[in-house]
Amino acid sequence: MNMLQTLASEPLDPEGNTPLYQQLKDRVLQLIATRAFDDSTPLPREQDIADALGLSRGTVRRCFQDLVDDGTIIRRRGRGTFVNFKRDAHTLDTAFNFTAEICALGKTPSSRVISLRKRAAKGGIAKRLCIPEGTEVWEIRRVRYADERPMQYVTAFVPSDICPELNKETLTASLYTIIADASGRMPARATEVYEAVSLDGAEARALELEPGCAALRVLRTTFDQHMRPFEASVIVMRGDRNRFMLTLDTAGTTFSKVTS
Repeated sequence: MNMLQTLASEPLDPEGNTPLYQQLKDRVLQLIATRAFDDSTPLPREQDIADALGLSRGTVRRCFQDLVDDGTIIRRRGRGTFVNFKRDAHTLDTAFNFTAEICALGKTPSSRVISLRKRAAKGGIAKRLCIPEGTEVWEIRRVRYADERPMQYVTAFVPSDICPELNKETLTASLYTIIADASGRMPARATEVYEAVSLDGAEARALELEPGCAALRVLRTTFDQHMRPFEASVIVMRGDRNRFMLTLDTAGTTFSKVTS
């Protein structure tokens, strides 16, 4: 991925209610959420970002300083500015995808593609993606692993016009990275609905459990920077290896995930 090109894929809005430095900060966070690079890859230089987006150097510097203060990025003298993936990132504001969540937990993520095909969107999938029924979508079935232990059985649906070319070989990487490369659309928001279920035969085999074992099913819809849905997924999570915690206080609600 060309980070500078992706950041500058569309102009910021100087007439909007959100300050330009905040708009840029949001875009950098969306780029980080794609998990398209690691902590050894420097972010583009402040001046290069300013030139690419037609911003003042001060605006970019204010954005980067906020990200430093948040602990999201770190400056390394003589080397550049890097994402701080090793910080405590078990919350929804940074963990948009499985790859990011598992890396934040200090584990190694991997995937196995079970099937990849095109199909017509129907019912709830079409509704969640805000597309007409019959629109062609990719159906992607994968098993997601943490340290080679199966954690999730995932079926994702993505409109085929967003990613015209997909294959099983590239799907071992983060799907969000592939989507950002193909279309410039990056994850900015995700909604999830959780429900307790029992595993059916296919789910149990994929997760190396017995049919009927307890699990969590998550219906996730992911939105881009313009709040347009671009992925709808059904995630079946092992009940014995996933725990969640909500912290409620006057400052708001914090969501944490623990994977064992």
